Amino acid sequence: MGKIIYVFDHKCQQCGKELFGRSDKKYCNDDCRNRANSHRRKRETWGDDKHIYEITRDLKRNRNIMKSTGAFLGETKIVTRGWLLDKGYNFDYYTNILHTKKGDYYFCYEYGHLQLEDGKLLVVMTDRYINIKNRAHGSPYDL
Repeated sequence: MGKIIYVFDHKCQQCGKELFGRSDKKYCNDDCRNRANSHRRKRETWGDDKHIYEITRDLKRNRNIMKSTGAFLGETKIVTRGWLLDKGYNFDYYTNILHTKKGDYYFCYEYGHLQLEDGKLLVVMTDRYINIKNRAHGSPYDL
């Protein structure tokens, strides 16, 4: 078994804890290494535009929360505003608004919601994005 080498003034690049072991060690454990690599990949991908990453993340989260309600084409679901907030929904971010006689539907991609009375929301799904995807990538029925 190898010896533990104590290297003084050598700290973890992620959390700053003192390192023990190999002299070329950069991180104190796998969690710090994974966290540092994740941050590095985000910086390489998004650069100084971190706010774009955060907005995209919130839009995807909003979409997934609405998808989890079980609203599909031809079906709607009613949920409370508090339920969406508890799941982490951010009402500040949406991809488009549909103005109708009933009110305004706020969409995150193909899922949207309409404000009802008493803090309830009607969650719907549209096939608009499905049609766009088929036109862009071609439908299997076009063959």
